[in-house]
Amino acid sequence: MTPSPFSATADLVLDGDLKAARLCPLAPEACAPLARAIVAMPPWSAMGSSADAMTRFLAGDDGGARRYVIEIGGTPAGAASVRSPWLKGPYVELLAVLPDFQARGIGGSFLRWLEQEALRHDARNLWVCASRFNERALRFYARHGFAEAAALPGLVADGFDEILLRKFPIGPSGGA
Repeated sequence: MTPSPFSATADLVLDGDLKAARLCPLAPEACAPLARAIVAMPPWSAMGSSADAMTRFLAGDDGGARRYVIEIGGTPAGAASVRSPWLKGPYVELLAVLPDFQARGIGGSFLRWLEQEALRHDARNLWVCASRFNERALRFYARHGFAEAAALPGLVADGFDEILLRKFPIGPSGGA
């Protein structure tokens, strides 16, 4: 499989009290602690996700996805995984911002960076899934120009619907 074309590291410019975040390749030793923190928060906690399964996902190397740690001042603030190429644009497999760092512009900054990377590679779309019950995530993605493309019952776990969201067009005139 072709490796993701996106940058291995990047500086994310934030609004508000935090001035900058760093997007870095996710090192193997960081996977287990991040996994434990991620599965302790919704939506992963609501679906009964295990830390072991999340650790395997974060540490996995299938060649088509790039996994990142988001750091603020050297402290892990979250994680992201981007699969590219995927349906004429990147697919955000995971975007998890840890509770102490939420609502501070990190997720939006990550999406702006991803969109710029996608444009550099002539992508037409950005993709992400969010659980139907995760209204906060659905509102977040809508604010950033994503719209529902399909409902996917049981994609991640039985009894839960995932909503596939698409941002199209991307670029200066697209989305929010």
